[in-house]
Amino acid sequence: WNSFFDMGSGNTANLILKYHEQDNNSYSQLTKSQFQQGGRKFDPYPSTPALGSNGKLSSYYELAQNPFQTFTGVLNTQFKLADNLALSVIPYYFWGNGSGVNSSSYALNRGSNQNGVFDLSNLPTAAAYNADGSSTTGVYYRPSRTQTWRPGITTKLNWDVNDEHSVQVGYWYERARQLQTQPFIRLKSNGKPESIWPDSDYMVDANGNEIQGRDRYTVTPAQKVWAQDTWYFAPDWTLIGGLAYMNVKREGTNHGSLTERPEERDQTYNKLLPNVGLKYQLDERDQLFYSLSRNMRVPQNYVLYDQGAGSINSKPETSWNHELGWRFTDQDMTLAATLFYMKFKDRQVSSRDINGDFADINAGAVDNSGLELEWSGLLPNHFNYYTSYTYTRAKQKDDLTVFNNGAAIELPTSGKQFANVPKNMLAANIGYDDGSYYGTFGGKVTSKLYGDLTNDESIPGRTIFNLGAGIYLPVDKKIVKDATLRLNVDNLFDKKYLDGVYTTKTNAGTYSGFRDGDPAYIVGVERTVTVSLEANF
Repeated sequence: WNSFFDMGSGNTANLILKYHEQDNNSYSQLTKSQFQQGGRKFDPYPSTPALGSNGKLSSYYELAQNPFQTFTGVLNTQFKLADNLALSVIPYYFWGNGSGVNSSSYALNRGSNQNGVFDLSNLPTAAAYNADGSSTTGVYYRPSRTQTWRPGITTKLNWDVNDEHSVQVGYWYERARQLQTQPFIRLKSNGKPESIWPDSDYMVDANGNEIQGRDRYTVTPAQKVWAQDTWYFAPDWTLIGGLAYMNVKREGTNHGSLTERPEERDQTYNKLLPNVGLKYQLDERDQLFYSLSRNMRVPQNYVLYDQGAGSINSKPETSWNHELGWRFTDQDMTLAATLFYMKFKDRQVSSRDINGDFADINAGAVDNSGLELEWSGLLPNHFNYYTSYTYTRAKQKDDLTVFNNGAAIELPTSGKQFANVPKNMLAANIGYDDGSYYGTFGGKVTSKLYGDLTNDESIPGRTIFNLGAGIYLPVDKKIVKDATLRLNVDNLFDKKYLDGVYTTKTNAGTYSGFRDGDPAYIVGVERTVTVSLEANF
């Protein structure tokens, strides 16, 4: 739903509402050897229930469920307070509810209470379950469920002080809440879970408490305040300077589970984030520019609950970002060339574990440098084109120290390309749009990328083509402002490929007797055809 309201005198409101629900199995994330063995059709999940040595169901693809619901609401309001003063107020809300898990079942019996959080006297013993002759008792579907609530608001005040200065001040606030649980759901006699949405049919202890393999509640209030001045200090020169302060607090409550004791922990992250930019207009079509900014990325909330040494003190990732470039613009064509240099400190490697939960690695200092080229424009007879090229050298600056059975091992990561960052990317697209119909055809070339920090394993590059077409439907403009019927074909030629790293490893090779294991990769989608109808009100 996209609704726009013009209140007159420069005051507008735009309401956007989106809801999405999926009810499907988890996609398999494959190792390189699995993909080479069976391609995208390789399925590590058994198609029929697999039984363990005790006669109980141990693995079944019907347990690899990935249901999810999301809702997003954004209200973008713009108010003209005076000829030189404008206020923007944008409240928003995001809600997510879903779970993901692999194909394994999880045992639960009277002896499962490792931390004394639950009273499991209402459950039979493992021996009693094993002797009952059923393959589905005593083992359960245990999804990793995540529920997220994220209300927030962004406000900006733009003040054109005079012909030389334009000032913006702003404030952003969000209070995110996240509940992460692992309930136990009974299995039917055919091995399927009684419910894939864990709102009912879950197991409780003798006191009626819902039994959890994980039960964590995180509140993350975050805020950012900033001020920026744009100074037109000469006819062809513009200087932009700003300063922001960002503060993020994570408050974690571990309610306790079969493996964890109840505990509360919190951590706060804050930084001053300056930015500066300079633009020089050579002539009507050519512009030179430079920008420098500092950014911060806070660790994931799991650091509040990880009992590993120093987890609670994990540092936020910070970076200084430099861009130097040239931009050419005329009526029918735009050209741009940009050199970039990003200096990271405490670079985070984001990956996911087998349950889809984030797990980060601090890779230390990393320098990204490279070049971006863009060329786009209009052709005769309603045709258009776009092409871009990016070269990125993501160089790790430190050797990484890992621990194996208490022994420190130094991995040779210094000088290596950062994982999941291709050096070369090239994209090109040709399109047609006459106001009644449109069409696009394009492709993207991506070079190889590494799945680990020591660069012992990589996946090859790929070239993927996509096709799109659409019709702008005639509407009365009174209730429906515009409507478009769209057809998209992704991966037009059905290329079989790995699309990126899902689980990054420190080292896929062996060093001093230690190997972190095989990286897991996202399997590229097969040829996919989608038809959609979009309308604005």
